[in-house]
Amino acid sequence: MASRPPTKARPHYVASRQPARPRILTKSFGSEVVESWMDMSKIVAGSQDKKSPYESLASSIGRDVYVDVAGWHLYLRDMNAAPGVKMSTALANQFGPQAKNGLKEADIEAVMKKIPVKLGAGKKQVSLFEITPSMCVGDLARIIEDYGDRS
Repeated sequence: MASRPPTKARPHYVASRQPARPRILTKSFGSEVVESWMDMSKIVAGSQDKKSPYESLASSIGRDVYVDVAGWHLYLRDMNAAPGVKMSTALANQFGPQAKNGLKEADIEAVMKKIPVKLGAGKKQVSLFEITPSMCVGDLARIIEDYGDRS
């Protein structure tokens, strides 16, 4: 019989008898983090069965259209329009019903100029159109046109 190599002793853990102290969030942690987590928990917990009728349009918009802030590209799938609502979904719900009738790029631009976007935790407010590159506005118009053709 071959002998087994000696095994290392495993550490023995003893549960503490002291009750766990509650964690206290300080103001420096920021309520935005907690609110963002709560929004994410709503998405994961229960909103998966509440799909938008324009889910494929929202997916295309979120994948291909972005805003440009100081050279950083923020895709609309990652941008909130309101708590719990992504910008790509909001735009899909806005343009989806009208896509079959055909929308002009000027119509899309007019709507984008009315959508406020807060920058710097609300210190500055600009329109969605102002921070969206012209190429992406054209892409948005093409995506909506393609969706209207498929519908």
